[in-house]
Amino acid sequence: MQMQGRLVLLAVAISIAGLAVYRISGRSAKTEPTTIAQGTAAIPVPQGWESHSDPVGLSVQTPVGWTMNTDRHMGRVDLHGAASEQIIIWPIFVPGLLDASSAVVVLRRLASQVLPDVAWNVIPTTSSNTVRMSGRSSGRSTLALLTWTAGPKGSAAYLYLISAPEQQFRQGQGDFARILQSLNIAGPQAGETSSAPQVNYVAWQDPRERAFTVEVPNQWKVTGGLFRFASVDTRPVVDMTSPDGQIHVTGGDAEIPPFTIPNQTLKMSGFSEGSWYSPGYGVNMMVRNYHSGVEFAKEYVSTKVARNCENLDFVQERDRPDVAKAINSIYSQFGAGVASMQLSTGEVAFTCTSGGRPMAGYYFAGTLLTQVAGMPGGLWSVQMLYGFLATPDQATTAQGVLDHGLQTFQYNPAWWKMQQNLAGLTSQIVTKTNNEISNIINDNYWSKQTSDDELSRRRSNATLGLVDVIDEATGREIKVESGSNYYWIDPRGAIVGTDTYTKPSIDFRELLQLP
Repeated sequence: MQMQGRLVLLAVAISIAGLAVYRISGRSAKTEPTTIAQGTAAIPVPQGWESHSDPVGLSVQTPVGWTMNTDRHMGRVDLHGAASEQIIIWPIFVPGLLDASSAVVVLRRLASQVLPDVAWNVIPTTSSNTVRMSGRSSGRSTLALLTWTAGPKGSAAYLYLISAPEQQFRQGQGDFARILQSLNIAGPQAGETSSAPQVNYVAWQDPRERAFTVEVPNQWKVTGGLFRFASVDTRPVVDMTSPDGQIHVTGGDAEIPPFTIPNQTLKMSGFSEGSWYSPGYGVNMMVRNYHSGVEFAKEYVSTKVARNCENLDFVQERDRPDVAKAINSIYSQFGAGVASMQLSTGEVAFTCTSGGRPMAGYYFAGTLLTQVAGMPGGLWSVQMLYGFLATPDQATTAQGVLDHGLQTFQYNPAWWKMQQNLAGLTSQIVTKTNNEISNIINDNYWSKQTSDDELSRRRSNATLGLVDVIDEATGREIKVESGSNYYWIDPRGAIVGTDTYTKPSIDFRELLQLP
């Protein structure tokens, strides 16, 4: 199976023109004089440098005199320097899971396709998702790197090639690092901004029963409250929309009822799947087969959140048993679990198009299955349902609003005492649970896609084989060649790397190595 997978990857690499997932419009780039966007902040352009941008959002800084060309068909970006330097960035998608061995095959084939005259040598690396090669040809030095991230449909990868005459290659490593650090490949459309405005929050109280409070963005449209369908069937909802309509954040849904699993007894009584059944006390349940958290999240997005969208694509969908375990431990602290209960949690990230405008979204769902020994079927309900839909440049803001809402949501203890005669314990459970969900949302797909300075720093270091160290005595940050476990500096500024924790001599002091 592993060999078959590698052959598939090799075949994919041969026909690489069909694999580009980043489509770039036009072959020339616009040059801008001041700053470029990097994630959610603008990076100043240093003196003697200029910024280049592409209409689809790619932006990068280079020394003055460099040019940028983009290949719409191949999805490739070419940067050329005044001294014959060349940097190539090539995003690709491989429908399979890459490992170190198969990635080397793909990297060698792609690099040889771009620079066929170079003799390549693999450079050992400790990274689990990066492979590197070096090569020389006709007086030029070249570095090739492939880094990838696994997803539900395959591996998204980036090929980087840096080539220059040997002298310029040695002298230009600092410039190459700065260029790669400034690279932003997932920026906004031309004319849009990616800055995330400061959000001011105000307290919002459930207007229906004053059952809970939550902090929401000031001047946003907020609806919802506690919807009561029976004495024991209450459904809290918070629905927030930004003033410009570009962000929609929700928690809960009053239209989702409790469910009962189909069984032979219900069937004989005429209750088939999709029908309604009442066990009494004014409670109405829908007869429906159980859905896991990720299954329900995907269905909810498809049928409700994105029902008016086109081109819906789930870029990530995954179960989160780690979250279920954490939350079950919270329940157990307060004596929950009288019956046999199974909590399933999962999340989805997706993209779609609404009114011709690209959108990005995320939803987390938790479904709780309750079963009693000796009784057929069981009951289940959607205990957690949180998420957002926003324009891509506002996804970070949407995530922050969702996170803040979870952190500040609190039930009114007096209401809980009236509702269930509990002395505030359930409110504590909700608070602790929401903290756990908040941690998950901060680790979701769109979070990992944010291009910030720290990711750029690590990417450029991995490409160039460098590592960042800090001289704690002066506060100065220095880039040094990687490959050693410890680094030392003497009063003259000489830097030495060692594999063991041993000073080269008495006058050396240790440099702090950044991750």
